[in-house]
Amino acid sequence: MHEQFAEHGLEVVYVGAIETDEACAAWKEEYGLEFPVVSDPDGALFRALTNGWVPWSVLVGPDGTVVFSENEFDESAFATAIGRMYDRPDDRRPSGRARVGRTGRTVVLGGGTGGLVTARELRRRLSADHRVVVVDREREHVFQPSLLWQMVGARRPSQFSRPLDRLERKGIEFTNAEVRSLDLDARVVETTAGAVEYDSLVVSLGARLAPEEVRGLDEQVHNLYTTEGCARIHTALSELREGVVGILIPELPYKCPAAPYEAAFLAESYIRGKGVRRDVEIHVFTPEHTPMPVAPAKLGESVEEMMASRGIHFHPLFTFEERRPETLEIVASDGGAHRIDLLIVVPPHRAPDVVRSSPLLGLSGFVHVDPRTLQTDVEDVYAIGDVATIKLPNGKALPKAGVFAHAEAKTVARRIARSAAGEAPDAEFEGHGYCWIELGDGRAAFAGGDFYADPEPRITLRRPGRALHWGKVGFEKWWLHHWL
Repeated sequence: MHEQFAEHGLEVVYVGAIETDEACAAWKEEYGLEFPVVSDPDGALFRALTNGWVPWSVLVGPDGTVVFSENEFDESAFATAIGRMYDRPDDRRPSGRARVGRTGRTVVLGGGTGGLVTARELRRRLSADHRVVVVDREREHVFQPSLLWQMVGARRPSQFSRPLDRLERKGIEFTNAEVRSLDLDARVVETTAGAVEYDSLVVSLGARLAPEEVRGLDEQVHNLYTTEGCARIHTALSELREGVVGILIPELPYKCPAAPYEAAFLAESYIRGKGVRRDVEIHVFTPEHTPMPVAPAKLGESVEEMMASRGIHFHPLFTFEERRPETLEIVASDGGAHRIDLLIVVPPHRAPDVVRSSPLLGLSGFVHVDPRTLQTDVEDVYAIGDVATIKLPNGKALPKAGVFAHAEAKTVARRIARSAAGEAPDAEFEGHGYCWIELGDGRAAFAGGDFYADPEPRITLRRPGRALHWGKVGFEKWWLHHWL
């Protein structure tokens, strides 16, 4: 391929896999791209350059080498990679070695799953004079897995949220403020409540939801990842008598890979319970080639079979282009359109703005960390959970899920505690994880295993049953009681 482009003097080219020449030309014009955009209609280059994971982005430099390769769909990553390829900027990163004074303080940014576990584990392991500070712009912690139950009226937000200032009872300082900037050389976090110095910093800010970046999304579209959105979904489902329900994943990555499929199962069960199932269609649209494609193909096939058995229509490799509010249609890049009366959306996920404007930002659009230690490129700065990217042996990315944030938090806490005691940290994150797949009707499936296995994750799916559903309920109760 390089020889073909080089003979035309081309140094940068973008290949649109399984796209038409017209679509590539329109994309080049829309974004004012100076480099050629060519089609790959039969997918030959796509198959040659990738392992079948969709979407996969590869940037080839002038010398024919791969400059950038990511399976996370973020156009800004391409722009950064191209800029670095031509500008050759100084690659030096903040060393983090300049100290403003030994404060004996670890600052945890974010009060989600990873942040809570990190803070609690640190408090348990560190001496009483070492301060542990949690900073979060929200006043309450929301247990995210329960949003799916809220969607069908089985939970109220008050049942799965807790005030973060409860941390004060555990000897942990809580600052209710927004993070404005990170001065990694001076070891200072600037917040709306003032500056906070640190010796160690744990970035657990999660992913920012960005529905505004999807054309055509308005008040008629429901966000699956917020309490407000799930309240609206429940109202809409309770009023629905006929029509089409659609669960749309417009782009990757997104947190909790099972969530959209759980939403489809729960919605189907709820609608069937109302007695209007024969008058309602349920569809799932995704750019993935199979559900939860990081796992072995057998898991995705099993989920597809369960959807088919419940009459849920599955649309893989759906490349979302826009929504037409006037006709209630969602449109793919190939022009295909589907009318959806009740649209439930997984909004695009982005790194928080404070991370995107910091040296921590990686080419994927999130923070790249060491897979075992969760250490960033900056000394004494860690990143865990949804804000981080970890590439697996098979080239795919570790899913963004609370179970991984939980395990990563424990690893980081152990490493910081050892360092604070003057000892060499030895704790490592081993890549084990699991998740429930809620199916409705009081039943759930369960999958788990070793995501760091080579050449691909080793995951086992347990047969669905009622005991697994109650296991998830029990885990919800334990989590809220134990950590807050």
